[in-house]
Amino acid sequence: MRILITGGAGFIGSHVIDRLKAENEVTALDNFSAGRVKNIHGIPLIEKSVKDVEKPDVEGFEAVIHCAAQVSTFLSVDYPGEDFESNCLGTFNLFEALRKFNDDALTVYTSSRSVLGEIPPPKVADEAFPYRPSTFYNVHKIYGEMLCNIYSELYGMKFTVLRPSNVYGPRQPYWKMGWYNFIAYWVKLALEDKPIPIYGTGDQVRDYVYVEDTAQAYVLALKNKKAIGETFLLPSGKGTSLNDLAKEIIELAESRSKIQYLPKRKGDIMRFIGSYRKANDILGWKPTTSLQNGLKREIEWMRGETRS
Repeated sequence: MRILITGGAGFIGSHVIDRLKAENEVTALDNFSAGRVKNIHGIPLIEKSVKDVEKPDVEGFEAVIHCAAQVSTFLSVDYPGEDFESNCLGTFNLFEALRKFNDDALTVYTSSRSVLGEIPPPKVADEAFPYRPSTFYNVHKIYGEMLCNIYSELYGMKFTVLRPSNVYGPRQPYWKMGWYNFIAYWVKLALEDKPIPIYGTGDQVRDYVYVEDTAQAYVLALKNKKAIGETFLLPSGKGTSLNDLAKEIIELAESRSKIQYLPKRKGDIMRFIGSYRKANDILGWKPTTSLQNGLKREIEWMRGETRS
């Protein structure tokens, strides 16, 4: 297949490319707001933002995987306009370009488990749960899901929606100081024996999935016609508190870091745990990497980053 991956030089997008490039013609589109050239190893590149895509950028592709986004929930609280421009205008412009110049392409849209907001115990979220956003980022991801629906209904375009859940692993942009995918930042701090910041009590529970497991879901979604028109949560089904996560990172990194508690951030939620049953039933997907093993791999990657 000829496949365009927006945000292809970024965290999730580059891992998706790794799984597709051997058997497909893959092109990355990225403006390098968080991605890096070294992540894509010579893959053809369109260097621009999704909000600026034009006819030549989307023509001829059989599939488009839309990973490009502003991904920080907390940044969206402080800078909602920037989040809107990236996650709403960018997505709209991409879909409009596809409608006009390549409406036969299958688009895999990257949403987020965060559109479902807080999941109080003992509940475990699935795709039937209602939207319950707590930040602009969540609202704007919902907007993207709604665009998938309306472009499908009005123009017959093909979409599959994936909702990753707290993805972690190598290539996380740790240089964003915890705004993007905070685990890599914590790992960097642990290797430097510096305090690890937790906003709130640390009792907040999240459902973490290793990036290579998440990337596999995109590959399976491209191959499976039953996935078209469907939405899939991609969690692990296991919850881990921020306190336990920080302690695990400190232990695995053999660090002298201490936890530093700071005031709770606006828009934060106390708990999310989800089910991957639908993804398993239709896509044959399930996460296979334990949190401990995934963290070990991320720590080893970060050690290489600090040596380079």
